[in-house]
Amino acid sequence: MIEQSQIISGSGGTTPRSPVRSRRDVLKAAAAGSLLAGAGTLAAACGGGAAAGGSGSKTRLKVALGWVTNIEFAGFWLAVERGYYRDEGLDVVFKGGGTNSPLPHVQLASGAVDLAVDPNMRQVLEVIGKGNDLVVLGAQFQTDPNGLLSLSKRPLSRPSDLPGLRILSQQGTQPVLEGLYKANNLKPDFTFIPTGFDPGALIQGKGDAYNCFVTNQPITLETKFGLRRGAGYEVVTYGALGCPAYASLISCKRSMVDRRRDVVVKFMRASARGWQDNLADPGAAVKVVMRKYGVDLGLNEKQQSRQNELQKPLTESALTKSKGMLRIDPELMKSQMYPWLRLAGAARLPDADKVVDTSILDEVFKNGPRL
Repeated sequence: MIEQSQIISGSGGTTPRSPVRSRRDVLKAAAAGSLLAGAGTLAAACGGGAAAGGSGSKTRLKVALGWVTNIEFAGFWLAVERGYYRDEGLDVVFKGGGTNSPLPHVQLASGAVDLAVDPNMRQVLEVIGKGNDLVVLGAQFQTDPNGLLSLSKRPLSRPSDLPGLRILSQQGTQPVLEGLYKANNLKPDFTFIPTGFDPGALIQGKGDAYNCFVTNQPITLETKFGLRRGAGYEVVTYGALGCPAYASLISCKRSMVDRRRDVVVKFMRASARGWQDNLADPGAAVKVVMRKYGVDLGLNEKQQSRQNELQKPLTESALTKSKGMLRIDPELMKSQMYPWLRLAGAARLPDADKVVDTSILDEVFKNGPRL
């Protein structure tokens, strides 16, 4: 789908800008040596309904997102629209991504923004491992949306289905796929078939599986080809194949936690409330995106609704249910995520206990997992 970048002011005005390619186009450049991730240009000033220049005594925060301001960031939009940031005394400016924008962690390291929401956990960790003093505060996605799409006539649903597959994917993702096999003690005997960013090649029988976002390409099979999960196609996350990861990590500089801890707590509390609300009422965020944040993106409301339906369970886990939204478990990172990331070629992964600050969300949820 062709999407259009824009600038959205807190007062609701929009200024169209140059068109950008689909998210999958962006992934091609980011795929080499890393898990898939998107980035680019698009800005949205969201000050709890206040105009960008009218924050008054509110604390201004700039936050870089990893993709355009669509339903992917549903919880943040609800936090804005329902005044959760305003209630915390914050004026938050979200900078959306696109084809021409630096990755969120690059903007953060350069000082262009105060916080970043990065789609790719590995990229953030490797940047920290190279000496950037960033702190991971939480994760939007408890389950990484990367996965494999297959047709029901030859379903892929478990590691034992992996041997001998013809896998359709973008150039540069071979190390990731090899790591997936190695993590399951399998010989990487797949046949790699370079393809574009539409799963139509899978329908044409050019491969047995398609490397995808489980919140994206399945919708194409549903809307374009009339298939349904379990009745035409199957989809499985990398996590379900024994290779878990968090995604859309929220991070900031360590100096910000040291000097402005109260502001960080306020941002995370308001954001957690928004994501909590999205679980209870996913349709609300779709309406907000269609009338405001994605108004010039050429979005399809049914597609956005389905995407939020598919991404909603990925934002939950046993940990978030017991301790609150956006949580990260450093022990899980060390024991289950790091081993397979190394098999996929990751280098210089930092000590998870040192780079993840769980105390911020501990403070947010000190009275229980619900806000």
